[in-house]
Amino acid sequence: MLPWLTAQLETHPEKIGLYTINQSWTIAEIASEVDERAKRVMVFLSQNDKRVAILSHNSSDMYFLILALWSLGKEIVFLNTHLTTQELLYQLEDSGVKTIFVADDLKEKNFNHVQLISFSDIHCQPLLDSISYPTFSVDATASIMYTSGTTGKPKGVIQTFRNHLASSMGTQKNMNITAQDVWGCSVPMFHISGLSIVVRQLVIGCGVYIFEKFDASLMSRLFKTGDITVSSVVNVMLKQLLQAYPKQGYSDKFKCLLVGGGPVSKEMLQDCFNKDITVIQSFGMTETCSQVVALGYDDALQKIGSSGLPLDGISLVIRKDDETCEPMEIGEILLSGPNISPGYLNKSSSWTTDGYFKTGDLGYLDEDGYLYVVSRLSELIISGGENIYPAEVEQCIASLSGIMEVAVVGEHDDTWGEVPVAYIVMDDTIDIEKISETCLNSLAKYKCPKKYYVVDALPRTASGKVAKRLLVNE
Repeated sequence: MLPWLTAQLETHPEKIGLYTINQSWTIAEIASEVDERAKRVMVFLSQNDKRVAILSHNSSDMYFLILALWSLGKEIVFLNTHLTTQELLYQLEDSGVKTIFVADDLKEKNFNHVQLISFSDIHCQPLLDSISYPTFSVDATASIMYTSGTTGKPKGVIQTFRNHLASSMGTQKNMNITAQDVWGCSVPMFHISGLSIVVRQLVIGCGVYIFEKFDASLMSRLFKTGDITVSSVVNVMLKQLLQAYPKQGYSDKFKCLLVGGGPVSKEMLQDCFNKDITVIQSFGMTETCSQVVALGYDDALQKIGSSGLPLDGISLVIRKDDETCEPMEIGEILLSGPNISPGYLNKSSSWTTDGYFKTGDLGYLDEDGYLYVVSRLSELIISGGENIYPAEVEQCIASLSGIMEVAVVGEHDDTWGEVPVAYIVMDDTIDIEKISETCLNSLAKYKCPKKYYVVDALPRTASGKVAKRLLVNE
């Protein structure tokens, strides 16, 4: 069985480790459930099934399955439930996955030449009498998560157990997380933000409370009663939590909120201070196994707009034309450390010869060493914590007859932070309704432009490239 779980079992078997709205499990009960799942799952797998996929919303079933598959030595490809079948098929083909474990409400998905096993199928399967767990290697691949690249083609990010371990230890030290904490997990477990909470529970020994979906009222009540002490959120979730803040405030057990997906506005920060809500802002990505830079509560109002300081073990440099930048000089953000992915699946590297990961983000360090992310070389749009790459959306629209030019950019939105909008040059053989329909049929809903602007021409730089910054500023 996964050694992180057996270590927790030996330390405090009767401690409650997992909560949902209807049930809770001790560490001993978790270990029993994981062993049972493993004995049922093995019936579906062959020796060649080194890599499998999970397509599921947050649930205790998903949690137990993750731990069972890891115990069996399987690499897990985590599939985003918001994606279309077409998008998922690309990831399955690229990763070579032949077996998918899927939540019951998603089992109508149809993937050719792939074995699809619902959670109900697992429960109905008789248990094997015994199984032999493989030897655990901390350098083995634990998970693969797809993130779109600048070309619009998704890239499979390889994450090892060592990456996850380093991330958990860095978070523990930075946030002072202990076995007495309970981390509310309402962000998707198919994202690194959610999966990292599961790993922290195994490594640190804290409890985890799984939300099927984010519920600001429920989370506020649990903070009030002290049933959860910390949670990971994005800006739109923080805004809803502030609106749902109870008159009596949170319990003395409340520790903090870890906020990702972009800096928090000064207005929201001030509201957090007024309500005595400790907020830790962070910077991280799939390739870094969650946060690698964090802005402490005490610095939040003095360093508005900053992502913070690198966590222990993380080396961060800003480079421009292969030269290290001076303080306040903008360049590309480069990272190195044990958290960082060893590479992409079937794709070329984004690492320098001296071992730094090239994030594709532009930023600078101030005189005190605090990071400020200015913009993204990849023109990434972050909407409600979801990453949207304009090239992928542009390719979808440009495939239609009648489209002459298209540019997709992020537009400010009070609720989601940013939303994608499209600027289009087109002839009279096509209309916006057709374009919108095509996007909705081909892309996840959050990637679809929320507005379409028909223009005579797109602004361009002297070299002929589309000047997207002019569209953003319109």
